[in-house]
Amino acid sequence: MQRHAEIAGGGIGGLALGMMLARNGWSVRVHERSPAIRELGAGIYLKNNSISVFEHYGIFDRIRAQGTMLDFARIRNVKGKLMQQRTLTGTRRYMALPRQTLVDTLALAAREAGVDIELGSVIAAADPTGALITESGKRLAADLVVGADGVHSCVRSSLNLGRGYRSLDTIINRYLIPSRAFTQEAVTTEHWSGNRRIGIAPAGDHSYAYLVMPRKDSVATRLPLQVETWARSHPRLRNELEIFAAAEASQYPYGVVHCPKWTAGKVAIIGDAAHGLPPTLGQGAGLTLMNAHALATIVTASDTVEAGLVRWESTVRRISDQTQRWALRYDSFTRQWPETLGALRPVVVWAFGYFSFLNDRMRIADKGLDLAEFQAAIR
Repeated sequence: MQRHAEIAGGGIGGLALGMMLARNGWSVRVHERSPAIRELGAGIYLKNNSISVFEHYGIFDRIRAQGTMLDFARIRNVKGKLMQQRTLTGTRRYMALPRQTLVDTLALAAREAGVDIELGSVIAAADPTGALITESGKRLAADLVVGADGVHSCVRSSLNLGRGYRSLDTIINRYLIPSRAFTQEAVTTEHWSGNRRIGIAPAGDHSYAYLVMPRKDSVATRLPLQVETWARSHPRLRNELEIFAAAEASQYPYGVVHCPKWTAGKVAIIGDAAHGLPPTLGQGAGLTLMNAHALATIVTASDTVEAGLVRWESTVRRISDQTQRWALRYDSFTRQWPETLGALRPVVVWAFGYFSFLNDRMRIADKGLDLAEFQAAIR
């Protein structure tokens, strides 16, 4: 008998998991509270683990055609001096594309697999015995229930799994510019000046940019962008800053989700609902996709959903927890480094670029489906 899944959330996690389950023989319905599939933000980075998952499901060529595979990741100081450079090959593969392009591609792949995507469907809670509960109180029974409904997850809250979302003291502005005039190289570069950072990368036919600053830097956080303020800290980027000031910005605080348990009965939470983390390592999507792939594989192969969910969490969680810890450390390093020790910061940045064992710890998730631990989980 065909098993059925109900998923709350029509973003990257919900759509990807829906497609994966459907390809494994499940009937699937995804609930998106908005009237359309849309992704907040501007651009997105996909690391090797994301790419590996998309390759496994045969949809990476569609995504690659709309993004940019990157050759190098660089960090430069205020004078333009190179502080770190990483070659992006092998398990370090890296690409950038518009976020909306990614969710549109996933929505199409999900529908092609037979997933029913219900728009304007507001989910309020989940029942561990196997049901989503709508805002109007309707119960939607399922063999598997999944909350992929973001950092403020209603599914997570209804299960009383403990703790939850916490806002951090870092603010990010994101921009998607319909031009490649200033990103002709296939390179992503972060420009550091004090505790302000500017990241710029090509993203298909667009350029993706982000500005990161401490919340307490009240002038830097002001929108529209204060060009003169930012140009004083990044004088070499004045032209780019003027372009950003004329563009639409999406501004968010960094945040983190601490959730002691990802499962309850027949219910699982995935993505930002389970392990939301600062975007410092570019692993929000990667962890979500890896864990969704493992969930679909393990639960399909299990005699009971409950047993499958327990096995899934126990075998894949460590990678997400370790990545989340390093993302938080990176955020603290970039935001709180004391000015009196400014001369030492380039040395630390260089060390993480030079010594592979440091990078391997911080970027463990980049290895993706090649991780022996992950392979053991899905066999």
